[in-house]
Amino acid sequence: MSITYRNFQGEYDLALQYDFWRKITSTLPYAWKPTMSPILFKEQKEFDPRSRCFAYEGDDLIGYMSFTGRGDFVSLGYPWVLPGYEGIQDELFERVYGFAVSDEYGGKILAQRFREQWENQILYFEAKGFEITNESKLIGRYLLNVETTDDIEFSWKVSNEFRFEDWRSIMEENDEGNEAQIKMMKEYYSSVDFDFSIAFFIEEQMIGVMGITLREDTKYSEALSFGVLQEFKIHKGKMISVLMNEAWSRGAETITFHASDIPEEDIQKELGLSELTKDVMLVKEV
Repeated sequence: MSITYRNFQGEYDLALQYDFWRKITSTLPYAWKPTMSPILFKEQKEFDPRSRCFAYEGDDLIGYMSFTGRGDFVSLGYPWVLPGYEGIQDELFERVYGFAVSDEYGGKILAQRFREQWENQILYFEAKGFEITNESKLIGRYLLNVETTDDIEFSWKVSNEFRFEDWRSIMEENDEGNEAQIKMMKEYYSSVDFDFSIAFFIEEQMIGVMGITLREDTKYSEALSFGVLQEFKIHKGKMISVLMNEAWSRGAETITFHASDIPEEDIQKELGLSELTKDVMLVKEV
């Protein structure tokens, strides 16, 4: 049966894309929860149906590739295919990458991230001229037997949404990040499909806030937003324990944090956190 290709046609294709991505990445180590980027990109002026390509054998979806972007920056997706259809990956890549860097679209800087264990994906992008520009450690643990803490000196509030302004207030009080960096993080957090957040208090003062995602099919959780007031970092370990217990209560079995958020070796040791993977960023300029 011949293989056919088509571009984005309508809202139904968003669900199709999400469902296929969840299916194809469900066995990859530390695959993150899908972001809101495809939905947000569709509403941008830069969106074009040719930024998404679906491959079919008969009526069966066997692969797809897409990108999102703003200006001349492109977050280029990987040509995901069902096992046995690796032979069509280059066709998908050329269709989507070719449009991204065309004069019509104007992509100049293309990037994507993978986990360090995703060797096939990394090697594929390197073969296409991408170079590893950054690697950042993720530390974490399996959430069996997380200790509860009795002598907690703070209170907390769990919410099913993430309030960017809470995190921003922590960063500004800590004098961490300039306005451009804060703006960049606001855009990034707007694309994250947070499952819950926890704000921590001593009396009426907010001393920390953390935002968490949870991928239900794999039970993998990530703390993607993390802020603690400098003067209250003595409570940091216990705050993380509260967070891990909340994630466990919601069905998470594994959690990761950016190592840069918890550089203290004593806290890592106390909480049983160790390096589980790395984010590997690949970039190509054209």
